[in-house]
Amino acid sequence: MTTSGEKQLSKTAIRTLSAINQYRYQRRSGRVWLVGDNRISASTVTNLEREAYVREVTSNGVLRLVLTDQGKRVVGGGAE
Repeated sequence: MTTSGEKQLSKTAIRTLSAINQYRYQRRSGRVWLVGDNRISASTVTNLEREAYVREVTSNGVLRLVLTDQGKRVVGGGAE
């Protein structure tokens, strides 16, 4: 359930957040992100970054996707 200031996420966005949470293997390949066995468009990742659910972080020279606290709450079922 969402609060008054919170926007409802699409099924694609929720699946994307779940995949980022589940899979450690991530890399960017052109206009898509390869997360585990999923292909995620760069525009989906950009929208999730804009809404503060995901961040792109460089670790040892490799770009990775990391869930923010808000993204972890969505994947975890909204428990506070």
